[in-house]
Amino acid sequence: MSDPLSSSFIPLICYNLKMELEPVIHLTKACNHKCIFCSRKDDPPESNTEIKEIIKNYKYTITFEGGEPTLSKNLIKWIKYAKKRKVRELMLVTNGFSLDKKENVEKLVKAGVDIFNINFPSHIEKIYDILTGSKNYHKTIKAMENIIEIAGYEKLRLTYVINSLNYRYLKGYANFLKKKLGKLFYLEINMIKILGRVRNRLWLVPKLSLIKKSIYEGFSEFEKKHINFMVDGIPLCYMKNFEDKNIDVFNLMNGGFFSVNEKRKTIICRNCDIKEICSGPRIDYVSLYGYDELKPVKNKKLLGQIKKKLLNQHWNFN
Repeated sequence: MSDPLSSSFIPLICYNLKMELEPVIHLTKACNHKCIFCSRKDDPPESNTEIKEIIKNYKYTITFEGGEPTLSKNLIKWIKYAKKRKVRELMLVTNGFSLDKKENVEKLVKAGVDIFNINFPSHIEKIYDILTGSKNYHKTIKAMENIIEIAGYEKLRLTYVINSLNYRYLKGYANFLKKKLGKLFYLEINMIKILGRVRNRLWLVPKLSLIKKSIYEGFSEFEKKHINFMVDGIPLCYMKNFEDKNIDVFNLMNGGFFSVNEKRKTIICRNCDIKEICSGPRIDYVSLYGYDELKPVKNKKLLGQIKKKLLNQHWNFN
């Protein structure tokens, strides 16, 4: 299946055009952070046999995660092995541990890491410390700066998990990134999941109606600052004018699919004019707050406008 959109700007976001989820390899359960918003399952990491089988069967994108993957003594070995097996893209999901040292970034780049995906939940040090349960704020910033210097800004992707402590500051986050980093590949903004440690901290999950104004201001600032971003877990009725930034919409328009295991349309969605491209709210969110906040979009021209916007879209790296 050929890409209906120009491959010169399409981010590789853990989906391919064969309608398969790209695999994630967990190298370790160990982590130097104690993120209170962590949604990781307490499953054991893949065995050597399982890792080899994954690398053997997938050639598009493979993601290495943890815990914190840089704590694994076998990280470099498996990156080199995957490159030797001709995997197109290797992504490292990390909190930046040890990457404040340039030599460690250089080793990973040389081994074959294509994208560094760093969890950076707040530009405000106090909030960062609370959310991550660490004191590594400055080291994480240094890690991001090192990646840009050594590998290039197009190799850095950030993840921002929206929660009750940070949603108000999304606009300031955009200003911080532009001032501190200048450029990066793109930012993925995720609605917090009620999984892992969040199950015992439901206060971390804000209502969509509460965050609507703040996230809209943040999205507007990202566009103003020419910072590329994608959003996951927020239904399209809460993304007015930014529907094309929704990951599921983007994937669907590129021959992919919805993350149906985590999201689902509700009865209210039946009357929405853009329901065919919206995956609906997160199932865990609806189980907590219900679906009364959802407001069906009533604009029969909007669906065509969104599709046209995606077809004409070019990511700005200036």
